[in-house]
Amino acid sequence: MTRSMASALLAIFFSGAAISASESLPSADAGTAHESVDPASVPDVLVRRNGTVLPRVSGAAEDYARHCQGCHGHLGDSVVEVPRLKGRVGLFTHSAEGRAYIVQVPNVLQAHLSDARLAALLNWMLREYSGAELPGAFMPYTEAEVALARTHRLGSVIDRRREVIDGLVRLGVVTSPELFTFATDPARY
Repeated sequence: MTRSMASALLAIFFSGAAISASESLPSADAGTAHESVDPASVPDVLVRRNGTVLPRVSGAAEDYARHCQGCHGHLGDSVVEVPRLKGRVGLFTHSAEGRAYIVQVPNVLQAHLSDARLAALLNWMLREYSGAELPGAFMPYTEAEVALARTHRLGSVIDRRREVIDGLVRLGVVTSPELFTFATDPARY
């Protein structure tokens, strides 16, 4: 896809405009010279024109925005196919297996962050989205704990998630695994 084609698609998506039958998108071989998109339809222009203020984030909040927010949303809750963090993720910290699981989820395990930064991110995320669910004697993740957990890869993420959640039910942390259901399959937790 050419840049002009992508720009046109973005313009249509963000402006809500439709292309009539007599109009067409630029062809894949069209040059980019003299082709333009109405600046008012480009998202960053809309932000500036409307005076929208985007808060600056740094540290662990910035790392969350860069590495987690795309799937889990800026409020810790996204689409049904992605496990919800808000009001839930803190429950995993009630067991050693759950603490390790949080670090070993593939996109966490493989995040391009040092162990110290990942520990800070996890601690921020837990307090921000699930502080009420943390154990009373919550111990923040340490660089050493994250480093150790990162040395172990999960075979099946879904199977391990189910084992950890079943363990939380046995411990009495939650009464039913259905609290952790995600996707459209109620048996998937």
